[in-house]
Amino acid sequence: MSTPDATLAIEACVLAAGRGSRMGGAKHLLALDGVPLLERVARTLARSSASRVFVVLAPADADGAALAERLGVAVVRAESADEGRAASVRAAVRSVSRDARGLLFALADQPFLEAEDFERLLAELREAPHAIVRARYDGEPGSPVLFARDYFPELLELRGREGGRSVIARHPEAVRSLDIPAARGRDLDRPEDLPTRVARLPCGAMERTFSIVKPDAVRANKTGAILAMIEGAGLKIVGTKMIQLDPAKAEGFYAVHKERPFFASLVKFMTSGPVVVSVLEGDDAIARYRKLMGATDPAKADAGTIRKLHASNIEQNAVHGSDASETAKDEIAYFFAATELVRR
Repeated sequence: MSTPDATLAIEACVLAAGRGSRMGGAKHLLALDGVPLLERVARTLARSSASRVFVVLAPADADGAALAERLGVAVVRAESADEGRAASVRAAVRSVSRDARGLLFALADQPFLEAEDFERLLAELREAPHAIVRARYDGEPGSPVLFARDYFPELLELRGREGGRSVIARHPEAVRSLDIPAARGRDLDRPEDLPTRVARLPCGAMERTFSIVKPDAVRANKTGAILAMIEGAGLKIVGTKMIQLDPAKAEGFYAVHKERPFFASLVKFMTSGPVVVSVLEGDDAIARYRKLMGATDPAKADAGTIRKLHASNIEQNAVHGSDASETAKDEIAYFFAATELVRR
């Protein structure tokens, strides 16, 4: 068995230039639980070891480009608005860095795939650097597909609605298939495929939420890492400052807990050192930040969340975030004047 080359640079793109006529418009701008499908796929890819992630959009897709800019993902324009899949594939291949040994093609309408699925595909090419690696669901081949650089010239010859299948068909001996659970590979192609919780996200719909990096995290020099996680999750920091809470300020903020037995210790903890308060902005910002924070008890928090990585215990749990829209408005106003916040 060959030894995988862990240093092999492999790039990944999300093909999102389709018209989505059967879905009533661009599928990549549909929102699943408040998060656009394109964002879900791009963020999942970003958690893999792909050396670069970019998105292929139609020439005139301004909304998709705005979303990609917010995510910090490069945009490549399909070569034609009318030709079909081949124009997107060619544009993607032409944009690949010189040192990349392969290119993973992902689809914006497969939002249930996980980072580990993409990572397995990347690892397979690193083990066999001249292969074509594709996903397989219940024995049937499907997307994503990963091509080694050897096949780029043939991909550049594609025309019309032709995708990579014709290239795969010419090289059956090079194909490696990886089984992925069918539920994760499900694509959203027709209206009846949509879960009931999927809705179209209005362009520009934004929400603000409030965040505190608590004294334990500030003392442990975790502030920078936490703010980086926030920005890495696509939330924009529109106001931030470091302050020292006095007892009156802390008691006012936590007044809702005044009758609880832990109130005194909570106030003591929150006044034990500086905190960093911030206002975050983004689509569905409240829910997304709470998910990023993780469970109140870090022992029960999901892997990769702020509290799992940076909290000590259920009280000294690194961060606070608003739990509802009205709460967010009150908490923001408690610490920030309007003039302190970036205007949209």
